[in-house]
Amino acid sequence: MVDRIYDLYNVLNDKNGTNNSSEALDAYKNLIEAIKQGPQEKKLALQFIAKFCKNFPAEMTKTIEAVIDLCEDEDITIRKLAIKEFPTLVRASNDTLQRVIGVLIQLLQANDTSEVTQVQNSIMTIYHINPKETISGILSEIQRSQEDLLRKRALRFLCSRIATLDETDLPKDIEEHLVKTCKDIALELDAEEFVTIIKLLSTLRSMQTLVARQELVNMIINQCHLEQGWNGVDTDRLSLVATFMGHAMSLLSKNVHSTKFVVFMLDYVIEHIDKLPLSSDDKLDLFRILAEMCPFCTEFDRPKERLAKLFNVLMTFLPEPPVESETGTNDVTPDFQFSFIECLMYGLHQLSRKYPDFLIAEENEERVKDFRLRLRYLYRGASSYTTQLKNALNGKVEGDEQDEQKKTRLIAYKICSNVQIMIRDLCRSPPSFKSNVILSWKPTEELKRSHSESDGGATTNKNGNGPNTSNVTTSANTANKRARPEKQLYRPPSGTQTGGQKNRRGGYQRY
Repeated sequence: MVDRIYDLYNVLNDKNGTNNSSEALDAYKNLIEAIKQGPQEKKLALQFIAKFCKNFPAEMTKTIEAVIDLCEDEDITIRKLAIKEFPTLVRASNDTLQRVIGVLIQLLQANDTSEVTQVQNSIMTIYHINPKETISGILSEIQRSQEDLLRKRALRFLCSRIATLDETDLPKDIEEHLVKTCKDIALELDAEEFVTIIKLLSTLRSMQTLVARQELVNMIINQCHLEQGWNGVDTDRLSLVATFMGHAMSLLSKNVHSTKFVVFMLDYVIEHIDKLPLSSDDKLDLFRILAEMCPFCTEFDRPKERLAKLFNVLMTFLPEPPVESETGTNDVTPDFQFSFIECLMYGLHQLSRKYPDFLIAEENEERVKDFRLRLRYLYRGASSYTTQLKNALNGKVEGDEQDEQKKTRLIAYKICSNVQIMIRDLCRSPPSFKSNVILSWKPTEELKRSHSESDGGATTNKNGNGPNTSNVTTSANTANKRARPEKQLYRPPSGTQTGGQKNRRGGYQRY
């Protein structure tokens, strides 16, 4: 049969590869049929088909079908050869591009790494032939497919191979097309895919302007459906919104605002967090998100009502000073939850900059008086604990855990330092909000520098309960390990988007 294939080649070559004769057309059709033979025949026929396919556009559908058949062959060498020839078919007829891209995106689900690499290389070759249509084809397949693995790998391909191209290979008009197409499908994606699209868009050159970044934040706001509020018990929805808010954080600035997120947290969330069936770490994460959002919040409606909610929640974390009696004061040390206090106090400190009258309003006089008494009591506890930590940091620790202990103590030290700084501001008359605080969950290098410079301004750490050193350092250790993690996304229950299309040959949907 190999000799027969060479005879067919000679006929096509003698005719200059044209389809002007019935003899040449018959020879080409027989080449397509030869694809169904043994391994050697398949490889040889594929090579000759790739050479002459451009001259037989009427047979292009059969040609693609034949190559797809080889993509499902048991021999990985044959599959990779067939994948490699797809760009040749696109060069021969641009009408084949969308179908070819669809097939290649399906093939990204392959188990063999070298096969997936060949698929990616073929897609990139086609991209250089027609960038806009390639991008549209990839995103269309992501939108249409119900295969989780396919969607995930296709998005990863976009992020790693196309979005990272330089200006020569990803010029402005193509990048704008990528942005537009991503926006068109963004709201139809699940949570993880949506976050991937946001990450992709945020890396593009055209999306570095303030207007573009605000647009990305607005996309996240729309995806959160903040206007629907929250019922106070649905932890799945809250987890999803918190995840989106976390990814919006890197886009915020003094000109890209977080107001709608902050208002959502104040209106619907902070009063319910303590009652939720969540771990202490998860609750703290929610307070952290609010704290980090507050500096980028602009003015909002009903400020007294909303600030009162934040104030009241903070008060629940501030122990009352011990009452003196004839037998003396109560020496029991309260459980100062410094990490939670830092987040809430920071939020109040930041928002009060915009509404300084809140803490001096006549109707709040009694509450603020109690507030300041509790703050002074907290300040004494924080001072005592800070002294203990500072001595521990200056001392020598032997053993393999030396560095880890130092990091833990640094974070705990910064929590207390932050609280002290804000207390000093809030206890002034009238309250001052000028101090700048670096939240304690920032990188360790930043903490070390801050510790060496002063006792002030820093960060937070998980469950920093004090003033017992072991309590706070243990929780600080948790914070250090979990500092700004890549939060796992909430995955909704499987449904229509998690079921695969089963009518496929060789594991891939037939086009």
